[in-house]
Parts: sequence; C-alpha cells; structure tokens
Amino acid sequence: MFEITIFFLIASLFSVFTGRFLLSTLGIKLNKNQFSYSEQGFFGLILLSFVALLLNFFYPIDSNIASFALLIPFFQIFFEFKKLNNKLIKQIFFHSLIISIVCFIFISFDNVNRPDAGIYHLPYIKILNEFKIFSGVVSLNPVFGATSIIQYTSAIFNNFLFKDVGITIPLALLAIYLIEYFVRQFFLKNNDTSYRLLLFLIITYIFLEMNRYSEYGNDNPAHLSLFYFVSLIFRKEFLLKNDKNFKILTLVALFIFLNKLFFIFILLFPVTIWIKDKLYLKRKFFPFFSIVFFSLWIIKNVFISGCAIYPVKITCTERLSWYSNNPKFIIAAENLSQFSELHAKNWSDIVDNEKYLNYENNIKKKKIFLKNFNWLTSSSTSENAKYGFLKIFNNFIFIIFIILIIYIFYNPKLPKSKKDSFNFNKRFILTVSIISTVILFYKFPLGRYGTSYFIILTYFLFYFLFKNKIKILDQKKIKKTFTYLVVFTGLIFLAKNVSKIALNFNVEYYQKPWPRIYENKDELKSLNAGSNKPVNHNYILKDNLLKIYYINDLNYWTSDRSTTCMYNKSPCAQTSNNFDKFKIVKTKRDYYIIKLNKN
Repeated sequence: MFEITIFFLIASLFSVFTGRFLLSTLGIKLNKNQFSYSEQGFFGLILLSFVALLLNFFYPIDSNIASFALLIPFFQIFFEFKKLNNKLIKQIFFHSLIISIVCFIFISFDNVNRPDAGIYHLPYIKILNEFKIFSGVVSLNPVFGATSIIQYTSAIFNNFLFKDVGITIPLALLAIYLIEYFVRQFFLKNNDTSYRLLLFLIITYIFLEMNRYSEYGNDNPAHLSLFYFVSLIFRKEFLLKNDKNFKILTLVALFIFLNKLFFIFILLFPVTIWIKDKLYLKRKFFPFFSIVFFSLWIIKNVFISGCAIYPVKITCTERLSWYSNNPKFIIAAENLSQFSELHAKNWSDIVDNEKYLNYENNIKKKKIFLKNFNWLTSSSTSENAKYGFLKIFNNFIFIIFIILIIYIFYNPKLPKSKKDSFNFNKRFILTVSIISTVILFYKFPLGRYGTSYFIILTYFLFYFLFKNKIKILDQKKIKKTFTYLVVFTGLIFLAKNVSKIALNFNVEYYQKPWPRIYENKDELKSLNAGSNKPVNHNYILKDNLLKIYYINDLNYWTSDRSTTCMYNKSPCAQTSNNFDKFKIVKTKRDYYIIKLNKN
C-alpha cells in the first residue's frame, strides 16, 4: 500500500512540473499564481496526452519510450531553476503529497470501469504500448474507434518506474486534481454568488454520484473537464481578451471533445469567440498547439477507423483498404452508430433476445422503433431505458431539495445590488447545454452521457427562478449551510472509499491493492493470491504475421461480456467471428494494416 502513495506522489510531481512546462511554453507567468498546482497537474496530463498521441505515429509507447516523457519536468526545473526557492518546492511537494494520499484512498481495492475497461479501454492501451499506429484496428473491435484521449495518457504512464500498474494512475490523478480545484475555488472569499452556487452543485454532485474509481471510464473525465471549462468562464479574473487565456480555454475545450465525441458542441465556444471578437485579426490569439493536437487526433482516427470522426458515416471514406460501409464488416460506422442508439433505448432484441447482426438487418422494424419518440411507448423497450435520466440524480436530489427550501422560505431583507451579469458566455453555455440535452434524449437517452449538462442546467434553473434572491447566498447562515453540506458530502466521499479499503484489507490478489487490470470479472471477496494474473486467451496466427487474441467466436454485437480482453496480450478482440473478412499486412517499417476482403 505504501507503494501506491509513493507512486502517486512521484506521478503528481511529474504532472505538475509537466503542466508548468506547458503553461510556460504558452507564455503564462507562473509567479502570478493564476493557476493552482492542481490545475498545473491537469495541464500536465493534457500535454502528456499530446506527447503520447504524437509518439504513437512513430513508435509503440513501450516502457522505454514512455520513460523519455519523464524528462519533460526536468526541462522545466532547469528553465525555472533560479525561481525554485524552498517555499515553492515545499508548496508543490506538500500539494502532491495530499493528492497522493487522497488518490491512494480513492483507487485502492477498487475495480476498473466494468465492462467498458475490459472490452476496449485496457485492450486499446495495451495496443498503444505494443504497436505503432495500427491502421484499421477498429475491425478487431468497433469501439476501438470510440476511444478517449485518456487512453493515451494512461499508456504513457507505463514506464520503467510505474510499470504496468501505471496505466491506472492518470484517471485517478485527473479526478482528484479537479475535485481539489473545485473545493479550493468554493472556499475562496472573493468569489461572486452565482459562481459559488455553481461550484456547490458541482462539488456535491461529485461527492455523492462520482465517488468511486470504478465509475471513471471515459465519461467522467469528460464531465469533470467540462465542469472545469465552465468554471473558467465564470471566473472573474479569467478574461478571454487575454490571448493566453483564450488559448488555454481552447485547449480545455479540445481535451473535453477528445475524451467524448458527444461534447463536440463545446468546441464551438472558442470558435465563436474567435470570430465574434475578431480575434482572427490578431496573430497572438491563434491556438497553434490546439490546432496541431486536433489535427493529429483526426489523422489518427482516419488511420485506425477510416473515419475522421468515428462512427459518423459522412466522415468516412471507402477509398481506404481498411474501411467499408458494407454492413458485413463490423468496422462499418453505421453498425456501431445504430447499435449504440438501439442499446441506449433498450431495444429488446439486443437486451432480452441478444439479437443484432448489422444495420441493414430488420431495418424497417428498427426505423419505426427509432422514429421520433416511439421507443418510449414501444413494447420493445426495456423499462430501464425509461428511467435512464433519473438515475443520475439519486442522492443528489436531496441537495436540490435543500436549495429549494433555502430559496423559497429564507427571504431576508437585502440591500439593493447590481444584477448578476448574464453575459454572452453564460448564454452560450446554456444554449449548448439545452441543445445537447435534447439531442441526448432523442438519440442516446443514457443519463451518464449527459451528467455535466444536467448539472449546468440545474444551476441555470435556480439562477432564473431565484435570481432576485441570489444574494442570499452571501448571508452568513446560508454560507455556513452550504459549507456544512460540502464538508458533509466530502466526508461521505471519504467514508465510502475508506470503508472499501477496510472491508477488503485482507483480500489477496496479484498487484494488491491496485485495481485489477488483467482479470476483473469476479468480486473482490472471492479472490485469492492467484487472482488477477495475466491471462492467456485464445489466439490465431493471422496470415503468418500476427497473433490476434480473442475471447470467443460469437457474433461481436451480442457476444458474452463477462470475460473480456483487459490488459492482457494484444491485439485482443472480443470475438474471432469476423477474422475471415480481413487480412493482415506488415510494412517495411513495422506498421500493421488490416485490409478488408472487399471482393
């Protein structure tokens, strides 16, 4: 257990100085304390994501290549050597120590996100660790095309120091960095009233509904990053007329999108500001780093899937040997797109009967089901889908109730004050949240996809209903009430994670107490010292060139998900059912290409 704390301490120092390197490169003066150490660590993770993405075009991100990334913080230490006084070093070290202790509590004896981590998060990280960019790899598993930038961050943490367990570190670091940031912001004295209300909603929701490491797949990092994005917009001192702030906000918006395709509308905010305020006339506002980052991501998508944005069919090209729209190929974008929508709406053929072949099969029945809101009343819809949105609030509904009580019944006489500014930035965020929520409900009605938008809309609901009473949050009694609730929910967060450690302290398994990355289908209490050892799945030597591992030979779309690839040997597919539909080619420079048998 001591190892986890030490590893996170080193990882946090590594991330913070890497973030300082990025901020310094963008021209931001660190001595002004504009960004906290947690924010610096968050930006460090973003830079490492970019580095991993870039490197994978030329190298597998193995432990040797990943270890070179450890040099980045040393460059920064060298550059600001004269400014690194004892006080600053102690502050950064103490901050990282606190982060590492909380990360230890957060991650110990927890699971990776199930089943998604086993199906495609971990297997894709393993591919990044062992292969250069792999053209057409989505033919092995269609959701490889929907991977997140956080998989690249995880891959580069498998270095000579952390080894394989390092891939579990970035997700926990990102979560704790941003939680620490929100809490710190909440307790600052100079925050305005509406900003404090937003922070209160974010913090209490995280503590009540996002308090387990096992819940952090690709969705929660995107939600937390969006919360951070909105908080920057609300911060009085964060002015977008400053070119450096504009570049930072653009980078954060891009990072959100690279975590989750659904957040593409957030990218429109910096674009709109850039055009509206005529920032394009000023060269210093051009977000060069973000443009390069985005371009690399699009190029990567084309290589692995044949689509600029997978699974959006109009962005795909059949001119590539590894892509086809033909429904018999599981790489066809429309297969994943339709399956995802039907699954989200609990189409009974998938949920109950485990039947799905491709997007053309049973097409008339599917179109009727998906048309307008027929799925809500259809007998083909599982009852779970109809309550998908409500699930995200669970315990949080209690906090909403308390706020309503305060606003409705507590009505002190307040001095007249200026109305809170409802500027363009807030209007834009509100508009995007409404549009995204409507699209989400219409296309993919799963609450976990829209968590951050729902919290933002909850904030604006209170803002508009009670904006004349918004200043009551400045009253001492109300401030204390909100503070007590933040502390109380924070204790729930800690208690839930500490109890997890206490209950499983005597459980034995390989790499205890790290989350299991090799074998994750059983509950912790049923494990023994032989559990979580690397698994040797079935494999075929495809075209006498490459061993491809697989779980079973069932139809991919309805194959069993109880056993998954995890972080075992790669490349690994859930099923060998489609292996006869492609061949493997290896170039002189050791790049692998999956070529479809289109004839």
